[in-house]
Amino acid sequence: MTAAAHYLLRYDLAPDYLARRDELRAAHLALAWEAAGTGALMLGGAVGDPIDSALLLFRDYASAEAFAQADPYVAEGLVTSWRISPWHTVVGADAATPIRPGAGL
Repeated sequence: MTAAAHYLLRYDLAPDYLARRDELRAAHLALAWEAAGTGALMLGGAVGDPIDSALLLFRDYASAEAFAQADPYVAEGLVTSWRISPWHTVVGADAATPIRPGAGL
C-alpha cells in the first residue's frame, strides 16, 4: 500500500437496504462517528438516488478494513460486498500528496 494516499471503502448495498437499515442505523452511525472522532474516517455517506451504494473516506487502509469488519450493516447483510481502494489525492487542503501547478509534472 502506498503511504501517501487516502482509502475509499466502497459498499454495494442490498436492494432492501432502505427498508432494513433503521434497526441497525444507530449502531452503524455510532461506529462511524467514533472513527471520525479518532480522525480515521474523514467522510462517509450513501450514494445515488435511489441509494445503491455508499462511500467512506479513510486516512489509512487498516482503519477502513477494521471499520468494514465491525460494521453491523456488513454483518447483517445490508452490505452485499465491500472493497477498499487507494485514492491518490493531489488537490485540496487535505490532499495526501498535494501537487501544485508548475511543480515539474
